[in-house]
Amino acid sequence: MTRPGPGGPRDGGINGGRAVVLIAVLAILAIAVLARSNSRPAVTTKTTSHHAAATTATTAQHTSPSSTTSTTVLPASQVKVQVLNGVLTGSLAGQWSAKLKTDGYVTEPPDDATAKVASSEIYVLTPGYQPEAQALAATVGLPSAAVNPTVPPPTTAPIPAAERATANLVLIIGPDLASKG
Repeated sequence: MTRPGPGGPRDGGINGGRAVVLIAVLAILAIAVLARSNSRPAVTTKTTSHHAAATTATTAQHTSPSSTTSTTVLPASQVKVQVLNGVLTGSLAGQWSAKLKTDGYVTEPPDDATAKVASSEIYVLTPGYQPEAQALAATVGLPSAAVNPTVPPPTTAPIPAAERATANLVLIIGPDLASKG
């Protein structure tokens, strides 16, 4: 009569060890997902994507090439915005800060950009705030291409160094929004 050797199916050796490791990894992943979802109270919006591979850091469902993707977006009252005047004349940053406050945003004291800009742009200062930047672009009437998602923003961005750590997003007012001010 032959008996299975060590690590075989009878004593649970290697297979049992793999199962324990797998369960531990899954538990850690579940805790990380729950911690992230609890740290950002959410308002859910639905968008339609025509790319089956489109995913987000939050919740994604893929059913077909035109799948529905859910993206968690914080309410405006939980997003701090620094408004900078990129035209460098007038009080555009103050005017736009006041407008954003009426839309529910929390704004930092308005200021001037470090350089004149050719067009308005939104920079993401806080990782994970790309959906909020897109919502801000829609609020002020900018195309989604006006959002620069590079976190942290490039050092060449016309943002004063002292203001890079105070807000989640920076809206730099250029000539295109100056005419709407």
